[in-house]
Amino acid sequence: MLGTIGIFLGFAVLLVCVWKKYNLILAALLASTVIGLTNGFSLAETWNTYLVQGIASFGAPYFWMLVLGALFAKLMEDSGATRSLGLWIADRCGERYSLLGYMVVTGLLTLGGVNGFVIIFVLLPLAKVLFRKGNVPWYIFPAVTYAAMVPGCAFFPGGIQTNNIAPTNYLGTTLTAAPVIGIIGTVIYLAMIAVYVHFTLKKARANPDAPEYYALDAESVDLSTGKIPPAWMSLIPLAVALICINLIKLSIVYGLAIACVVCIVLFWKYYESVKTTLNNGVASGVNPVIMVCMVVGVAKVVAATPAFTSFQQWLLNLPLNGLFKVFAVTNCVAFMTGSGTAAISTTLELFGKDFLAMGFSPEVIHRIVAMSSEGFDSMPWNNFIVLVLTMGGLSYSKSYKHVFICSVVLTMLATLLVIAGISIFA
Repeated sequence: MLGTIGIFLGFAVLLVCVWKKYNLILAALLASTVIGLTNGFSLAETWNTYLVQGIASFGAPYFWMLVLGALFAKLMEDSGATRSLGLWIADRCGERYSLLGYMVVTGLLTLGGVNGFVIIFVLLPLAKVLFRKGNVPWYIFPAVTYAAMVPGCAFFPGGIQTNNIAPTNYLGTTLTAAPVIGIIGTVIYLAMIAVYVHFTLKKARANPDAPEYYALDAESVDLSTGKIPPAWMSLIPLAVALICINLIKLSIVYGLAIACVVCIVLFWKYYESVKTTLNNGVASGVNPVIMVCMVVGVAKVVAATPAFTSFQQWLLNLPLNGLFKVFAVTNCVAFMTGSGTAAISTTLELFGKDFLAMGFSPEVIHRIVAMSSEGFDSMPWNNFIVLVLTMGGLSYSKSYKHVFICSVVLTMLATLLVIAGISIFA
C-alpha cells in the first residue's frame, strides 16, 4: 500500500515541480527519491541503478538523432532559410488568409523535422504581424500553433519529429507506418480545427478591445531584416531530409547529417559565423535529450517497484478493448509526464509487448500510440506551452482554454474516431 501511495506521490512531486518551473533534473531526482524510498529501495539503488538505467535506455538510441536534429534546425534558423520560407508563403496568402499562411508554414516546418522551439523563435515575429494584418486575436496564437504542429508531429506519416520517430526504436517500424490511418486522422483533426477556429474568430472579432487581442509590439516587428536565401533554396534541405529518410530509407541519423551538410553548402554565405552556429546547434540538442531521459528514468524507477506490477496489471485490465486500451494507457502516461515523447517511450518500454500481443500489427500500434501521445501531454506544465505563452506575452487564463481544446480535446477525439473506424471496418 505504501509503495502504491509512493508512486502517485512521486508523480505528484514531479508535476508540482514542473508547474513551479523547477529544473526537470532536480524534479526527477526528487520524484525518484520519493518513489524509491517508499518502495524499499536505498537512495544509491534508486539513483545509480534504476534511474541511470532509464536514462541510458532513451539516451543511447536517441542521442545523436536529437543532437543532429537540433543542429539541422539551427543551421536553417541562422541562415535565414526558415524565415525566407515563411515570408514566401505568407506573401502569397495575402492578409485575408494570413492565419492560414502561418499555419501552413508551421506545419511544413514541423513535418520537415524543424524543432518546435526553433519554429517559435523564428516565426514569432512573423506571426505578430500576420495576426494583426488578418485581424486574428493574438490570444489564440498558442492554440493555432499547436494545431498546425500536431499532424507533422504524430498524425501524418513520414514526419521527422520525435513523436513519430520514438516508436520505431521499440517496434521496428518506419516513419511512414500505417499511412492510411495517419492520413485519415490528419483530415479528421484538421477539419475539426477549421470549424473551431472559424467560430472562435467570428466570436472574437466582435470584441476587438478584449485583453491580449493584439500582440503589444506587433507594429515594431521588421520582417525584412538581414540577408536571407531565396525560398526555393530554403526548401532544398527539408526535401533532402525527407527524401533520404522516407524514400531512400537511410538511417534517421544519416539523413539528418546529410541535410546538415546540404545546409552548410547552400547557405555558407548567409551565416555570420558557421562555427558559432555549429556550436550552438549541437549544444541546443543536448538539453532536450537530458530532459526526456530524466522523465524516462523516473518511469524506470517506477517499473522496478513491486507496487508497479499491480498498477501495470490494473492498466492492462482496464475495461477497454484493443486499441482503445492503447489510447487510454498512452494518455495516462502522457498526463503524468507532460511530454508526448516521454509518454511514447515510457508506454512502449513498459507495455509494448502487451500491445503487440493483442494481435495488431506494429505499424498500427506505432500510429495509434503516436497519435494518442498528442492528447494529455499538453497540460499546463508542458515546457513548450510555458515557452509559447511566455514569449507571446500571454496569460494562461486567456489562452490556455484554446490550447486545451485544440491540443487535447480535438486530438483525442480524432484519435478515438480513427480507432472506432478501425474497430468497425478492420
